[in-house]
Amino acid sequence: MSTSLVRTPAAAVRAALAAVLTAALALAAAPAAAAPSPAGPSPAERIAEGLRESPVYVDPSLDAALPEGQRAELAAQIEATGKPVYVIVVPLVAGDAWGGEPEQLIGAVHDRLGADGSYLASELGSSTWITGVDYGTEAEHQAADAASAVSLDSDAADTSLFGLFTRTVEIIDAGTGTADYERESDELAAETEEWDAPAPAVPGAGGGWAGGTPVWLAAGGAVLLLGAAGAWLLVRRRRAPAAPRLVAFDNADRARREQLRAEVERELVDLGERLGATTLTGGDGRAAADHAAALDAHDAAGRVLDGARGIDDLAGARVLLHLGEDLLAAAQARDSGRRAPAPRRHCFFNPLHPTSTRPVIWRAVGTTRRIKVHACTDCAAAVRGHRAPTALPVRHDGDRVPYYEVPAEESVWSATGYGNLGGDLVQRVLRGDLRRT
Repeated sequence: MSTSLVRTPAAAVRAALAAVLTAALALAAAPAAAAPSPAGPSPAERIAEGLRESPVYVDPSLDAALPEGQRAELAAQIEATGKPVYVIVVPLVAGDAWGGEPEQLIGAVHDRLGADGSYLASELGSSTWITGVDYGTEAEHQAADAASAVSLDSDAADTSLFGLFTRTVEIIDAGTGTADYERESDELAAETEEWDAPAPAVPGAGGGWAGGTPVWLAAGGAVLLLGAAGAWLLVRRRRAPAAPRLVAFDNADRARREQLRAEVERELVDLGERLGATTLTGGDGRAAADHAAALDAHDAAGRVLDGARGIDDLAGARVLLHLGEDLLAAAQARDSGRRAPAPRRHCFFNPLHPTSTRPVIWRAVGTTRRIKVHACTDCAAAVRGHRAPTALPVRHDGDRVPYYEVPAEESVWSATGYGNLGGDLVQRVLRGDLRRT
């Protein structure tokens, strides 16, 4: 009790009590209709209620994406398999109840529904990509692999949402999800190699003619062009002004770094408080292991933030914090007897992109090696369209390059792809691999 309340005169106390009683009587006399109505079910609860009636749930705003007749046909197909498969079609946008991420949506619905099985969700009501997550099924990644196989198919862009879901259910029923995914990935990689292959040389015709142009004439024209270009460059070199300093861009980059640092600092404190307030019952050893790993991830994030030099380090600190948050969520779920939710996977090309990612087979232009990484929607589309994804840029040897072009021995982020290329990111940071040069 505060000192001011202790020293309040008795008359003032009686007056205050009288005012409280008067207000209470007024509220009691008010019509019952004036009382606030209890809050309705959450979005995840509404979806779970719909899935109890049918294995296919479609948000009313997306009725046209999967009409009633197709829903009934898809539900009948699922029931015929005898397997627990659930289809969710809702609009997903950044900032919604699930952060715009289908995995988070599926995890929340699974918790409310309380039923294991293969969950499928469309991303943004799209007809080109769906996401799958398994809970308690015999083949842990069947839904994810089946959904990825169907979405990677070259005909996916021209296939309706109904067609994508029916094909995915067929693959889950057949149990060939992983094999189909690997086949589609190999085909995509082969297409990329074929597209990047150099065009065949056109043989000359008529003993020295190429494309109808005499070789000597083409060579002479080239010499003239080179001479003219050399003269132009000499003049240009004398007249070219000094390159302007891009102060506005430098200021924007600095402001972005400061904003990101402030966000990461807040997230670091928040995660630390939640970790400290978490008490486990001890009934599941995996929960304790996840909690310990979350503490390590939090420690690693703090070390990175303390020594951060650029936006690549700040992005790394955020990745580590996300890892810690996901491990804490897994520990809490397992401690309460629930299945751990799927962890977030960051975009290999830029971990600051949305964490609603998908696996892709990527090969940089000019190389023959390829790797499997996770990419956000935009970067995955760029890879599929043979375009360069928008990578996180860093300064290296005076040049602005994608972070993954820095030699692995000089950057833990390049060496690990922010966790895409291995699961030892936390251990590398804790043992001092953050900065080797």
